[in-house]
Amino acid sequence: MAGSNWMTIREQLYGQGCRLIKLIKAALGNTPSDSGPGKTPAPTPPPATSFLREVAGAEEGTPLPSPPPPMPNPNDPKYAGDPGAYEKDKQAAETAAAAFATAAKARGGAVAQVISKWLVTAPYAMFQELLAQPRDAMPIFKPAIGPVIVMRHPEVIRCLERTDLFTVDPYAAEMARATDDKTKHPEAYSHFMLGTDRDDLYRLDDVILRRAVSRSDEETLSRLTRDEAERWTHRAQAEGIGGIDVVPTLAKFVPLRIVGDYLGVHYYDFGTPSVLPGLRGGDRFPLDPDLQAVFSFGKITEGIVPTADDLFIWVKDAFRNIFNNFSPAHPLFAEFRERGVIATEYLSAYVFALLKHYKERLRQGETVPDTMLTRLLRMQLELERDGETLTDEFAARLGTPLTKDELAKRLSDSMIRSNVFGTAVGAVVNPQEATARILDSMLRLKDGEYEVLNGSSYEQAVRLANIEPDSPDYAESLAGLRKYALEALRLQPQGEVLLRLCVKDNTELGGVPLRAGTLVFAAYAAAMRDPETVPNPSAFDITRDERLVPYLGDRERAHEAPQSQIYLQHGYGRHKCLGRYASEITMRESLRAMLRLGSLERRGSLEMDEQNLYAMSLRIGFR
Repeated sequence: MAGSNWMTIREQLYGQGCRLIKLIKAALGNTPSDSGPGKTPAPTPPPATSFLREVAGAEEGTPLPSPPPPMPNPNDPKYAGDPGAYEKDKQAAETAAAAFATAAKARGGAVAQVISKWLVTAPYAMFQELLAQPRDAMPIFKPAIGPVIVMRHPEVIRCLERTDLFTVDPYAAEMARATDDKTKHPEAYSHFMLGTDRDDLYRLDDVILRRAVSRSDEETLSRLTRDEAERWTHRAQAEGIGGIDVVPTLAKFVPLRIVGDYLGVHYYDFGTPSVLPGLRGGDRFPLDPDLQAVFSFGKITEGIVPTADDLFIWVKDAFRNIFNNFSPAHPLFAEFRERGVIATEYLSAYVFALLKHYKERLRQGETVPDTMLTRLLRMQLELERDGETLTDEFAARLGTPLTKDELAKRLSDSMIRSNVFGTAVGAVVNPQEATARILDSMLRLKDGEYEVLNGSSYEQAVRLANIEPDSPDYAESLAGLRKYALEALRLQPQGEVLLRLCVKDNTELGGVPLRAGTLVFAAYAAAMRDPETVPNPSAFDITRDERLVPYLGDRERAHEAPQSQIYLQHGYGRHKCLGRYASEITMRESLRAMLRLGSLERRGSLEMDEQNLYAMSLRIGFR
């Protein structure tokens, strides 16, 4: 009974903690006094109004009774011949456990409410207050009841790299919606690699997808992103109004271009012929019987060839349902769940239609675009024709034996469909907001809101942006713009935390034990401002040591670039963003295109949507 009551408490707290995820994206950019730079936090007592004082007040207002006694053992000799005594003790233990569970639920809700408020209104004030506490007194923020906030750099890194202790399980269930229905296809996999930490599921998918999305594609990605970014800046110049709202234009369409021309999931203007024979943008098509045989459609009865708005809405709705829609108590939970499921079905139907089209063309020996989708299909065909070579290649990367049958399952139509779906869903709204926040941060730099170090300046960034490709300094200029984008985003990051679930009892973080089932917010935004690791953390400095680490460089990540332990916007460790190369190039090229417009000036603050989750507008003037 005691164990059962503990699980009830944990599940309640898990649900309460998950409600925070929908608020996290609102953390920066809305309150200039908080989001601008400040001095390095010092270990001084908290002010009269402080996060820790409010948590203490919430805890005082929700007292906990004494822990309930263990359930009595009916075989205890003291109950021999006295069953009434056993029943009395059992009832007392159950009553005490129920009272404790009720009090714990109230306590967890009160603490969660305080955390929610500070994440929305003053996240960096909260982070700085937590970082200012002496490490030996508060290595992490762990209330008696409620979610844990991990804010110090070493502990955040530990959360992200120890996937055996801190897992991505909270994301798994909704990701599984894009996979086959096990009632129709019992042997189907039901995972996307971002939603699993099981080695037997993750590692092979990882090497397959990182072969399809490679750091060697920099030239292609640079061309695509520059072409799309400059298409929008040139259009803004041609309009003659001296301004552009970057969120619905450049910041939105550069990632959509990546999804179309690099991942292979194209959009089309309404009425424009598509690659699907006889279909145009906006046209509807029957659901494929082969897909219906393994995938359940409960919301749609036909597919759509998407326009840009269609594809963007699908990706955004699916993303929100997976990453930002956890609490059934939220008034919009049902609507967002419905929209997420509809988006998943439309996107799955469309990706499968593209898959079948390109697969047939490849079988006929025809030329197809070089995309993630067609690269996976080429691997599938290569395995069919000469399975030993490809199997040996992946076995060597993994360092473990691999059968052709197992590789064939991972390169099935179903797995290709769900992997392309998952990659596309993660490739738009985050880069869109990142671009907006980088430009917002650069305007702050221009307006003198940051302390600057080692020659970093808005003017230097403009000079780098205007270096032409035929200059001997061109490669160096691109490297410099990348650092400006990363540093700007470090100071104004999107997302601020990553969600993890502790899965082993007595797991330690900073010497603090955690129980299995504890919800953990790994505050990478705070870690990037931890003065113990990041010198002068509130200053703008493009010369920072990135502290590059060759993560699994001697194993399956041998072909990957080292990972930065300072710039954590794309995560760290196993779940470092699959699209990190495309994302960094998108950031760099979008910044370059905007800085080449001329002298930029702010014409409005960065505006978020009604839930404070997604960027909606950032108006910038130029002359």
